[in-house]
Amino acid sequence: MSLARLPRSWSQIRRLAQKECQTISLGQLLRQTNSDDASLRHNACWLREQLPIRFARRIQDILQLPHVVVSNPNIGSILETYVNTFESVSSFPDIKDSDGEQAFLRLIKRELVDHSQGTRLVAEGYREVRGLYPHIKLDDFLHDHFTTRIATRILMDNYVNMRSPRPGYVGVVRQGMRPLDIVQDTARDILDLCHSLYGCAPKVEYRGNLDCVLDYIPRHVTYMVRELLKNAFRSTIERRLARGGARSPDDLEIPKVAVELQQGDIHVVIKISDLGGGMPKHVQREAWQYGWSTIGQAAESETAVHEEESWSWDRSSHRAVSKKSELAGYGFGLPLTRLHAQYFGGDVFMQALPGLGTDMYLILTHLKEGTPSTEIDDLSTVLYMTENSRGEPSYKDPL
Repeated sequence: MSLARLPRSWSQIRRLAQKECQTISLGQLLRQTNSDDASLRHNACWLREQLPIRFARRIQDILQLPHVVVSNPNIGSILETYVNTFESVSSFPDIKDSDGEQAFLRLIKRELVDHSQGTRLVAEGYREVRGLYPHIKLDDFLHDHFTTRIATRILMDNYVNMRSPRPGYVGVVRQGMRPLDIVQDTARDILDLCHSLYGCAPKVEYRGNLDCVLDYIPRHVTYMVRELLKNAFRSTIERRLARGGARSPDDLEIPKVAVELQQGDIHVVIKISDLGGGMPKHVQREAWQYGWSTIGQAAESETAVHEEESWSWDRSSHRAVSKKSELAGYGFGLPLTRLHAQYFGGDVFMQALPGLGTDMYLILTHLKEGTPSTEIDDLSTVLYMTENSRGEPSYKDPL
């Protein structure tokens, strides 16, 4: 798509962006998750009507960004993909029978693949723009963009999976999930990565209620835990390497990373503690901003291969961490971890002691049907309702 002109479907995009976006809670979505033909057609018809509205609003958001941002090739590629998806879904014929529903399913699967590189493109584009214009900060835009990305991904993924019920799952939610299993699997992957990059790795000590369980979306937990463990491992190793005194990595005395799990009435808390030196208070504030990283030019490093995050549109939910991936990427890890936690009423907190280490608290809310976490307004619902009341997308050009 040429940057010199608006999309060919611009008038339709403008029209649908003004339509009311129907919100749906996770609880409502799960109650509609059945594998019979009537339920499949109902969900397909609802997505065919509602997805174009959601994509139209995000297209308008992107087009309101400063010209230097929209003209970036990576951001432009995101815009083109969103426009293509809008046109494909909005032009799809009415779904009247099982054959039409099957055709729509194939379309949704293709769109999931087409969007699989979206997160990487946003991260690379934002880094390039800020490299030229450091004063440009798009945290509000990125917050809304990724909030709706999470929501749309849940809707589309749930629709794809609902025809093949999995034991222990209701839609995308895993019932009775053991967080310890996810933490241990993720830690093993990152340990391998650390040995590949540094020749050494800290041991992990597990504490607390190791048998705690909760209902949650596994891929979300995997992403959040992975980002927090990556930070803990990297800071622990690099602080010890900086001190020197060892003839080889095998001779290093690396402090352990501690993982503690606790279960409450409505939450599970995962605490990850390291002795990686902590960070000053002003750095703690900056760490929650999109694009902040202790690696200034990660993408220019010989080993900088940015792995697409597990919360992306890529449907491979249990991929191992690439051995060539960096432990530090483009500075999206912490703000997106917090966004994922807050999406369903949880949160992430940092307690850093400069010169000593950092404690990260990941609070996850039980996603049981009928509880506030699945029935109250999630972040995307709040955003859509705000946009509905104003009749326009949420982001405004700051310049």
